[in-house]
Amino acid sequence: MTKRIVFTVRFFYFCCSMKYLYPIRFYFLGICLSLLLACNSEIDDANKLINHNILSECNYAIQTSIVQDMVPAPVGSRRYFYAAVATYESLQPFYSDSQVSLAGQYNGLTPAPKPDTSSKYCLDLVALSAHTYVAERLVYNADTIRVFRAKKLKEYEKLLSKQMFNNSISFGDSVGSHIVSWSKKDSFAQYRGKFYLSKNTSTKWQPTPPDFTDAIEPYWGRIRPAGIKNVKDFKYEQPEPYSKNKNSRFYAITKQVYDEVNKKDSASLATAWYWDDNPNASFHYGHATVNVLKISPAGHWLALFSTVAKQKKYNLIQSAEGMVRVAGTIFDAFITCWHIKYETEYIRPIDAVRQLIDSTWESPIQTPAFPEYPSGHTVVSSSAATLLTHLFGEVSFTDDSEEPFGLGKREFNSFREAANQACISRLYGGIHFIDAIEKGKPIGNAIGQYHIDFIKTKK
Repeated sequence: MTKRIVFTVRFFYFCCSMKYLYPIRFYFLGICLSLLLACNSEIDDANKLINHNILSECNYAIQTSIVQDMVPAPVGSRRYFYAAVATYESLQPFYSDSQVSLAGQYNGLTPAPKPDTSSKYCLDLVALSAHTYVAERLVYNADTIRVFRAKKLKEYEKLLSKQMFNNSISFGDSVGSHIVSWSKKDSFAQYRGKFYLSKNTSTKWQPTPPDFTDAIEPYWGRIRPAGIKNVKDFKYEQPEPYSKNKNSRFYAITKQVYDEVNKKDSASLATAWYWDDNPNASFHYGHATVNVLKISPAGHWLALFSTVAKQKKYNLIQSAEGMVRVAGTIFDAFITCWHIKYETEYIRPIDAVRQLIDSTWESPIQTPAFPEYPSGHTVVSSSAATLLTHLFGEVSFTDDSEEPFGLGKREFNSFREAANQACISRLYGGIHFIDAIEKGKPIGNAIGQYHIDFIKTKK
């Protein structure tokens, strides 16, 4: 465009300098203005890609909004999932030689709108538009998404023709609208807020100190899954029966939690805090209660993947593919795990320890307000690691997702190493028995493997 402008200006001066052309200089002025207008309506001859890392930025924006909303971890996973689906489905038509749509694979998902083949698009702007369209409509703190979107659109507007700019936003938004309509059919609105009455027995789960909060998302196991067909297809071992007998295995695993916490090992406690990921945590100072902003397990794993995507220089479609597959697997992991949790209604270590060993004992990190078995972070982390290892192999990386929360960075040699650390952190934090961890891993691995076997993104 710049070369056209320079040529037009030079052409005008040339016309004015020629004496015999001087009388018709205004005619040439009109020609020059027409050329300049043509410059401003430049015709795009190919799709563009400006920012391969746009999805990392989108993920950070929705993560910030979810953290500020302080919604339970399963609810956060739903938001990440639908935004990721919109992103992938908006990009897939441009990579149809190698990528396949998730329509017909994810439960109830129908084909999304397709781009106009006679138009040209900025692919990262398409992805940004689709992601933020969905995110803005699923979060409570929508201002965070609006501000992020507006800022990015101003940047793109300076770099693109008006036609490509508008085409990209319009198409991304149309896919986002399609995904939002699909999300409204997953029974989320139907089951949220329904009353749940815990069993009035000391051997089952009860609201735990310090807040004695009511059960979180007791009907989440009934939400429509992403890819799995039925949560009951995933079998699990029953947890150890409650027993007050000091020679029983239940007493042994309770004592294990008690002893582990009482070691006060600084490295173990640091690991517990690093992987706490409890978006509903609070601290008490006298009569004051302070809520603490944290990411959830889904947020941690998607932030971790975004970090790896940047470190390994994944391109736009690789990032979109990885993000949607992780988000879908985690969404199903939460639904399956919550089904089992409220089916078993297993007691938490804090109640077991207080009943059998020490009536004043407290766990280092706050016990979440839902049944113990299996460990949610274990199921989620194992499912994510299984999928990511299949997609991207054994990769080493630096996880800096917890750095904004004052917990620093950690180095990992593989996704599995990170997952195993997340799993054992629940014992270090005093919120899970070892069985919830060890028996939770196969459940998560099976969900991850299901998504590998039955959900396809590549041709």
